[in-house]
Amino acid sequence: MKQKTKLGITLLAAAATLGFACPARAQDATPTATPAPEAHSWSLLGSGYSGVAFTSDHVSGASPSEWRGFTFDVNQPLAVGLDFNLAYGWKRADDSVRRLTQQGISGGVTAFTALDWGKPYVQARAGWEWRDGHGASDHSFAYTLGTGVEFQVAPALVLTPYVNFVRATSFNWSEVNFGVKTAYRLTRDWSVTAGVQYAAVRHAKDGTGLTLGVNYHY
Repeated sequence: MKQKTKLGITLLAAAATLGFACPARAQDATPTATPAPEAHSWSLLGSGYSGVAFTSDHVSGASPSEWRGFTFDVNQPLAVGLDFNLAYGWKRADDSVRRLTQQGISGGVTAFTALDWGKPYVQARAGWEWRDGHGASDHSFAYTLGTGVEFQVAPALVLTPYVNFVRATSFNWSEVNFGVKTAYRLTRDWSVTAGVQYAAVRHAKDGTGLTLGVNYHY
């Protein structure tokens, strides 16, 4: 009788052990679910990047009328809602009679607010501009005051309409630029950019401009 009792206890213990072991093995055998990749929202405002763009400008009724060049710019966040900007631009126009060259460098800040519908911003830049042509050269202090809104129209696409006031004091020259620029993020590190602009120039011919470039993000 005692032997039957001991055998029964042993069988119960073995069954209990097997019962705990089987669920544990089944749990270990269950494959771990791979989390879905997060959807990124990549904005230019508030991010660090360097970019280069090729420019093409047309000035109506002027000779020469076609300008070709490039711009190089850097954007670096300083604080929440505040970016530092540095930019350099060079362009040239020529015809059978003369060649004109213009270049400039500027630095400044962009202040913006992140809202549900977009990022409105204001920008201020100051720098220096050089012009060569007609057998002479000149230079001037120049500044830019601008405003616009960056819209996130898709997770990897931003669209930014803007208005800029640009003035070179020594040249007594100023213009108001109305434009739209866009950036599409190809990867976490690279994006392509494009833009179109209309320039209303004081005491001179109005112009239109196109840009196409690439940014490296860090």
